Amino acid sequence: MRASNVFVDVATILRFQLAFDHTGLHSLGVTMKMRLLMIAAFGLLLAACNRQAPQAPVPKTDLDRLQGTWYLVSAMQDGKPLPEDKVKQTTIVFKSDKFRFPGSAEYATSKAGTIKLDETKTPREMDAISTDKEVMLGIYVLEENGYKVCFAPAGKPRPTELTSTPGSGYILQSWERQKKQ
Repeated sequence: MRASNVFVDVATILRFQLAFDHTGLHSLGVTMKMRLLMIAAFGLLLAACNRQAPQAPVPKTDLDRLQGTWYLVSAMQDGKPLPEDKVKQTTIVFKSDKFRFPGSAEYATSKAGTIKLDETKTPREMDAISTDKEVMLGIYVLEENGYKVCFAPAGKPRPTELTSTPGSGYILQSWERQKKQ
């Protein structure tokens, strides 16, 4: 029996009951328990039919997606690649809007500070504010398992591309997320 037929049958019985008081249902051989069962079944059926489809999870912000530990994969400063051994030693940890470099920060914007992101801009903007209040303006691209960022030296205009050419002073970095163990 389809749900719409059940609604019609229950609705018909209820209208019959209202029109003829209790005598109509008694004449059909429906007891008090049966009436309660029908009302409960009707309520459950209505509740099941009114269930809404599950809502998609709210998309995470870029700041949410940056949380955790990241490893530096490659880096350039002023158009020159940074030494591989220094790159491999560099990690960054984001917690809320704070960042810190737990190990070597030789080629970092600063040892620790806060970041400010603007996802609405194209390219997306990242400002790194050191604990000494030095501000470095940057741009970034967040990918599935990594992100790239390009910072201008403090006091210089924000880069417009993810590049580091000789004479620019720009710091270009590629990061990968720490693998879960």
